Amino acid sequence: MHTATRPSSLLTALFASAALVGCGGGGGGGGIDVGAPAPAPAPAPAPDITKSFRSAGLVWGAPTTAADQSVSVPVMTASGVVTLKTPPVDPAKVTALRATLVPGNLVDWVPGTEANTAKLAEDAARTFNVILAKGSSAAAQFNLAKYGASVTRNEGVPGPMVAAGWVYAKGSGSITVGDGRIVTADMASRAYASPIKRYEETYAVSADVKVFNVDTSDYGKSAASDFASIPVTADYNYATTSRQAAYLLFDNNYQNADKAKVVAIWYFTPKTTSDGKPVWDVPTQSPLLADKGNDPVSGQPFATINATGVTQAPYTRSTEPFEMVKNTMYYVGDNEVASYVLKADMGTADPSDDRVIKVDAGWPNSGYQYWKNMELLGLDPRSVTDSWLTHAHGDHYGTIVEQVRMMDNAGKPLRLWGSKEDIVGITADLQGNQWNIAPTLPASETEIRERTTNYYEFDKWYDYGNVQIKVIWSPGHTTGTTNMLFKVKNPVDGKFYTFGYHGGYGVNGMESPTAANGWRRLAWQHGFSYLQSTIDTDFVSPQHTNQFPIVEVYQALKAYNRDPANVNQQLTMLDALRSRVFDSPVVNGVNITTEFANQLEKRRSVITYAASDTANTRYKSIETSGPFKPGRETGLVNVQAKLLDGGKIIQGFVGAQNKNPRIPLLANGIPNATDGYTNDPGGFFVQVAIDVQDPVYHGFLPNGFTQLSPGLGTTITYQGGPIESTNAARGTFHPPEYLRTVRLNSLADAQAILATIAAGRTVTLSLTRDSQIVVPTDVTQTFR
Repeated sequence: MHTATRPSSLLTALFASAALVGCGGGGGGGGIDVGAPAPAPAPAPAPDITKSFRSAGLVWGAPTTAADQSVSVPVMTASGVVTLKTPPVDPAKVTALRATLVPGNLVDWVPGTEANTAKLAEDAARTFNVILAKGSSAAAQFNLAKYGASVTRNEGVPGPMVAAGWVYAKGSGSITVGDGRIVTADMASRAYASPIKRYEETYAVSADVKVFNVDTSDYGKSAASDFASIPVTADYNYATTSRQAAYLLFDNNYQNADKAKVVAIWYFTPKTTSDGKPVWDVPTQSPLLADKGNDPVSGQPFATINATGVTQAPYTRSTEPFEMVKNTMYYVGDNEVASYVLKADMGTADPSDDRVIKVDAGWPNSGYQYWKNMELLGLDPRSVTDSWLTHAHGDHYGTIVEQVRMMDNAGKPLRLWGSKEDIVGITADLQGNQWNIAPTLPASETEIRERTTNYYEFDKWYDYGNVQIKVIWSPGHTTGTTNMLFKVKNPVDGKFYTFGYHGGYGVNGMESPTAANGWRRLAWQHGFSYLQSTIDTDFVSPQHTNQFPIVEVYQALKAYNRDPANVNQQLTMLDALRSRVFDSPVVNGVNITTEFANQLEKRRSVITYAASDTANTRYKSIETSGPFKPGRETGLVNVQAKLLDGGKIIQGFVGAQNKNPRIPLLANGIPNATDGYTNDPGGFFVQVAIDVQDPVYHGFLPNGFTQLSPGLGTTITYQGGPIESTNAARGTFHPPEYLRTVRLNSLADAQAILATIAAGRTVTLSLTRDSQIVVPTDVTQTFR
């Protein structure tokens, strides 16, 4: 649909009024007397949707099973404290049903015909739906009223809203709940007119609200309470660690959020204890904190304090969302893990072909941030039509079940996309080799498996008009990790810009070779080289903020735009983001290194080179420890090869990313401390697509392949898996490798070697045991 020419979707309702004509005998003239119009009939009363709502309450005691297999459980509800009972349950389903009734679980159910009973679901195990689970954990939980978890849909009607968080204020008929996050100034230390409390909301409270004091240390001590007795968190100071947590239940659903009132509150004793650390919009230990001084609580510099993990403290990683391409591409993640929204318009008059695509789902307990971030950008989380997951790790699929259920509650469909290799496993590669490699998605994630509707077709462009997406399979980080390219049309200039999204950047589980990870280490290395050699992007859209400083770039841009001196020269994210590394060498008027290739080089260096072994005792590089491609354990000398492209110069990693002198806070770029030893701007490599005429290696690691790992001093029998065969055409005997020279000390040497490369040329060369191309003293004889 083309938004510029779209007619209004709001149709005016037209009502025809028929005048009643009566036959009269007045006036003696036999004329027709037109009577007054009859009064319009009264509109039919709106149906009472609340009659369709499921009931909800908090379990505060263990369930019991009677001799007839009926289950009883004590719950605290908006009607008071009751013991709820089910009809007799199939003995085979009793255990599963009881598993949902854990003390601290906020559950919903369909009321039975008798008081304080629950109607059995067709599948008895699903009689009770768990909305939120408190348990005995002191960890913080947050849920927005309008978005996120809610009472389950019933009879075609969305269920009532639920909220969770820390209590920060009470008024006459109102309560304020949030995550304590408060922002008082931008990154240039310019104060905001009033503090920003991004994830805080105030709700109307019913006069007859039911209130309960829930003791999570001993649920048996829980008791009815009252609104006046609810404690309020003292203040927003991060050093105030005692914070009052609560669950809230409303009398209406999200469609009537403006008139909904809280009808039940469960506040928890003992209070939650926060981590007591400062919180920033920029990532933990960001260089932009270097001028912020010391934390008065710990005495440490703010820039050195490592934030508490997201699982325990989601409030530590929230950040302001932002627009990347006008009206089309948005960042809605947190300051640790990314999530993007793409608004795709096919340019037709039919809105049904448009898409709202959300890429990745973040941490499981941070959904409230992602939904609010979307709302702050004018995006309705329920408008999402497609959710695309890059790989099967919990920090990227974490809120997908919450999103699926939110859409279910609204009665809206959602297409869920993923890689078959991560969800089902690898049965074959693109070369046609057969495999039996288990999926990465845990077996426990049954709902994700059941709800996945689409598996990616690799290496093709999905065309959605002003948004196009290509998915590239790059195993390593997981068995089915994907990288994505977003080609996005900027409505301001009408041009398409390509963003590179590397979908699996962490070394997780590949630090040292094992029987299970050997093929993934080699495939991961190959994936970086493949992308560097074959993909040109305009910008980076990172998956994690420690890959590339996307959040710092926005915060620096915001500080620039808030500077009164820049009121007439405002910039956008497309101005703030660098396409090419500012300090990379200039050849023919262009910096040779793109920011995307530079980002890739950092992690390729970590897995490849011996410097990793020295810098981090957990790392054993491919260079020192393998695995080495079969048949190359001692290298190859004077082997023939066919060059398949014109080659490319790759610069060593440049640590200061996105250096942009136009913006003061980006004038020196943003260096990242993680694996900082890879910084090597003075190193150069020549990388080329090549068919090495090697009789042993065929683009994969065979099952049961045994090899000595010199770095570990032990022999490993490897499980097999695809490497270059992930990108090879079916039936190819030698899939193209993307190999590079050993490190060169100058750009001049790299240019001299590059000048000797021509696609289609057959050459003689030598390889090291880890398949680096040997460079002789006369560099022009590298490819002979």
